[in-house]
Amino acid sequence: MRILFLSALYSSAARPQAGVGNGRIVRAMRPHAALRLVVPVPWYPEIAARRSPRLRAERAVPREEIDDDGSAILHPRIAHIPRVGRSLYPALYAASLARTLRREVDRFRPDAILTAWAYPDGVAAVALGRHLGLPVVMRVMGSDINDYAQQALRRPQIAWGVRHAARIIAVSRALADECGTLGAASDRIDYVPTGVDRAVFHPVDRDDARRQLGLPPVGDARVVVVPGRLSPEKGVLVFLDAWRQCDPSWRAVLVGDGPQRADIERRIAELGLGDRVQLAGFQPESRMKLYYAAADAACLPSFEEGWPDVLVESFACGCPWVASDVGGVADVLALTGAGYLVPPRDPGALAARLRDALARTWDRAAIARAMDPYTLDETAQRYVESCARAARDRAR
Repeated sequence: MRILFLSALYSSAARPQAGVGNGRIVRAMRPHAALRLVVPVPWYPEIAARRSPRLRAERAVPREEIDDDGSAILHPRIAHIPRVGRSLYPALYAASLARTLRREVDRFRPDAILTAWAYPDGVAAVALGRHLGLPVVMRVMGSDINDYAQQALRRPQIAWGVRHAARIIAVSRALADECGTLGAASDRIDYVPTGVDRAVFHPVDRDDARRQLGLPPVGDARVVVVPGRLSPEKGVLVFLDAWRQCDPSWRAVLVGDGPQRADIERRIAELGLGDRVQLAGFQPESRMKLYYAAADAACLPSFEEGWPDVLVESFACGCPWVASDVGGVADVLALTGAGYLVPPRDPGALAARLRDALARTWDRAAIARAMDPYTLDETAQRYVESCARAARDRAR
């Protein structure tokens, strides 16, 4: 099976925060299929990049990068018009890549294209696949359907994409249902919850983890970790409002970065939480097990989710959690039962459940063992199977 992966969301050394989950899954697919990676990068003029470290970093991404297995990642540039041109993103994406993708298809001869994120990547990939005569399997992940597909100018394009994709991989049942509402045939939707890499996420000594992270010893202070991007839909401001209602001796660690960081820092200061909340910034996944081990509980106060990998990873490390009852969160909880669901946007309910979680004695070893059947390798094999089925259906 030969699969061409096409999405801007793929983590690598040059872009470590871009699509960490996609990078993990695609790398796990390598033992089961031949892969070629095309990971486009938005093009910015030099004058714009001078004023923005983020844009300078994007301009610095090489046209070709060597991945950790020695294979090449192609980084062609795609035209886009920031903000005002968002409804044109799929068309510009497809037009920018038409020649590059034709060349790669001629060289690699893929059986199928796998894309991730419905808009613009998925819509553009489906259009390119139709042009090239290749089936496209689209992975939908969360906000691409929960948010983007609810916007007037994007919804018709996303609906077209999910209708014409050979198959849809939905990471939660809620996303699968919404793709059906958008017009995807139910027999072309594969519900594939994401497993966890147990070589990376597993229990480690809690006292040692706290020492490494500069946190008080276990027993001296309660600690809650909040893993995730610092952006509005993740609900971090709601968490801070809830944290103000909790025991002032407890410590919270926010692990992640994003566009809302300055707002979060201001809110921490306004609430007088500076000595109770630590911002750890973005952390590589190899260090995340330390945070889950150090924490008495994790918290995900999101307003929307697909299948949140951080909750699965927390369980694999033996850490219980409290999270908003949105998207596939209830499905994750069903894997072990070691957590609490709360309504989104409700600081009072969140504070109450955090107090419940931290008052309870959890069997952390049992939580971790319960995750043994849910492996990343099984997830990867199901992705390859979905691509193979798309190719077989196309050949009929």
